[in-house]
Amino acid sequence: MEEVVSSFEMIAGLGAAKCYTALALQAMSRHFCSLKDAILSQINAEKRKLFQDLPKISSGLSQLSLFDRDIRHSRMSLQQLGVIQSQRQVWRPIRGLPETSVAILRSWLFEHFLHPYPNDSEKLMLASQTGLTKNQVSNWFINARVRLWKPMIEEMYKEEFGESSEDSNPAANNCLTREDTTDCVED
Repeated sequence: MEEVVSSFEMIAGLGAAKCYTALALQAMSRHFCSLKDAILSQINAEKRKLFQDLPKISSGLSQLSLFDRDIRHSRMSLQQLGVIQSQRQVWRPIRGLPETSVAILRSWLFEHFLHPYPNDSEKLMLASQTGLTKNQVSNWFINARVRLWKPMIEEMYKEEFGESSEDSNPAANNCLTREDTTDCVED
């Protein structure tokens, strides 16, 4: 509105837009007041309709809890139809994380096998991809490094250096071998 006033005053002179501005503000005010009234009447009509349609309940459930249940039910059916998508996964097992989330985290772990420490931005990206919180992603990587990554590294180390470490074993070097017996000197 201020842009219109300033451009009008540039052409017609200062103060020339005052009466037109007042009329425009009045019209906008009436328009938004009518819009507000229409919205409020629609809300009240829906509320009246909802409370008339609800059965009388003697079991102790309030009308508000029924309204909540109906909204959750309609949101779930819209999610199932794919009309809206939920921010988080709807069903979670009692223990553990959803398999789809774990698959994404595991693939990241193996793609970054040499350095399986995601930074904060990578954790946020993984959290948004998996539907988990950043804290859950951090905890998963802490556990995965202990349960998956470390044993694999240790096994690879044993395979690589296992044979040579047997040759360099100091206890084995103290053994004297003869043709028929082996005597080990103990410290």
